[in-house]
Amino acid sequence: MQSWSFELFGFRVNVQPTFLLLLGVYLLFQLQVQEPLSAIVSWALVVFFSILLHELGHALVARRFGLRVGDIVIHGLGGHVTHARTTPKRQLAISLAGPLAGLTVGLVTLGVALVIPPAPGFAASLVGDILFVNIVWSVINLLPMYPLDGGNALRSALSLVTSERSAWRITAMCGITCGIAAVILGYTGAFGGTFMMFLGGYVTWQNVQVYQQFA
Repeated sequence: MQSWSFELFGFRVNVQPTFLLLLGVYLLFQLQVQEPLSAIVSWALVVFFSILLHELGHALVARRFGLRVGDIVIHGLGGHVTHARTTPKRQLAISLAGPLAGLTVGLVTLGVALVIPPAPGFAASLVGDILFVNIVWSVINLLPMYPLDGGNALRSALSLVTSERSAWRITAMCGITCGIAAVILGYTGAFGGTFMMFLGGYVTWQNVQVYQQFA
């Protein structure tokens, strides 16, 4: 399976086969449990465009600072965009730009929906998905856990007042603590369930690696 690429606002967007594969698996699973096709289409569209919007937030701010920006890549775990190294202050702004773009769209959508309630069916499903993906996912992404944007923002903020090595160590310790808490939270079923356990485990492993590197 080949990747799908296109140009947007001067950036090359590369959609990896892993993203398309996961969408296909989601489609088959939801059809099996007899989920309405409109709800499936709504979720797929919202996830794709929300990830794209998020990465565009990073890319546009990086370009605004005059940095060389690489491709926007959308893959099975979300997306990423690379850019040239910059100062901690600018990196802080770039890290926050993605989730803030999603939050802005989510809050605007919420405001419009409160004034003009969506009609039942596809419109209501679309609005619900936009709110969940752009508000809930953005808030989770702002948690101080590397490699989430909140973790990168914390590291950049710490780099303004301490050495880069210390910033990485403190960020990793915070990420390990939050990751373990997420696993426990998911295990109890209080929020997110299996997804939260997976996220917490992944984050914990990533931050253990970082801490060992900068210890």
